[in-house]
Amino acid sequence: MQIANSNLTLFDYITNSNKADSALQDAAVRQKFDVASDIRNLQQDIVSGDIDTTLTQLQSGESSLNLQTLDNMLNFNLLAVSKDLQQVAHDLGITNEVEIKQIDGQWQVQNQNDPQDRSLSQLQDYLERNNKLQKQLDNVNKLSELVELGASQQYAKQLQKADISEPDVVTYLTQAREYLFSIDSFSLSTTHLTLNSRGEAEPFFESVKQTLGLSDDNE
Repeated sequence: MQIANSNLTLFDYITNSNKADSALQDAAVRQKFDVASDIRNLQQDIVSGDIDTTLTQLQSGESSLNLQTLDNMLNFNLLAVSKDLQQVAHDLGITNEVEIKQIDGQWQVQNQNDPQDRSLSQLQDYLERNNKLQKQLDNVNKLSELVELGASQQYAKQLQKADISEPDVVTYLTQAREYLFSIDSFSLSTTHLTLNSRGEAEPFFESVKQTLGLSDDNE
């Protein structure tokens, strides 16, 4: 977040504390307004599926948000969904970890037709009846993809510094995007709800580094 320039000099801050306090307060108000506006824009981008706009703004510095802010938002939004589904898993007596995957635009429990585990079909029924939960899972998943794509772009800068050719860097970013967007799943138990895309940008980058013959010394 860049705070707009002020006409105040260091001498002004020392000699006129009231003026200085006012300037700092105005800057804080502007920052709060910018962040709130960017969060609303981000939410709209997530709903529309246009997360590339947010990524572009993060890269150019147009947005007051950063990857850490997005990760914090992800933690916050994931918390409510986690509590809900963990409680349902507990109530249904689900003892093993269950995968919930997005298929044809809907979140579906894997192996739900297992005749030995009726609780999985009951969990699927819960998901199908709860449109709000379906949307929450959508948003959290997209937010995770956004964070991981942003991390991938940071890793791409390391490739550029290592003098990797532009076509290879573009290929890396394309493949990273395809991989991260292909995951679209959660792992659920009574103790956790894990986004399976979360943290995947780093191991994917490490595998690409090996393919390109790069070591940490090359960075």
